[in-house]
Amino acid sequence: MPTPTETVSAFCSTFLEDGGRPAVRRWFTPNTRWVNAGVSVTNGVEEAIAMIDGLETSLGISTVHIDMLAIAADGSRVLTERLDRFERADGSEIGRVMIMGIFKIEGDKIVEWRDYFDVTAVQKFSAA
Repeated sequence: MPTPTETVSAFCSTFLEDGGRPAVRRWFTPNTRWVNAGVSVTNGVEEAIAMIDGLETSLGISTVHIDMLAIAADGSRVLTERLDRFERADGSEIGRVMIMGIFKIEGDKIVEWRDYFDVTAVQKFSAA
């Protein structure tokens, strides 16, 4: 069984595939709560995929590269400091956001994921 840190690291490193859809399908549960503070909240795999689909349609986000700057665990909780880079299907960059996140792990699954970031940075994506 992987450690919580290994689970989060694997999830984040594969998030760039197909907009994060395969990672969500692999590591989320039917009840995983994903909170993007001030932007969105999803519950379960299908709502998370629908949110990803919506961002691709509305903002053109096709790929998310997650650059892990720091990671630390406290039992089943994993804290991350990241630079998330958002790209269009043609590889051009939409924008970057510095993010602090917390993941709660049970077994090898993510049961909660909360991200905190400057919401105005994301709002600039839609204005561009």
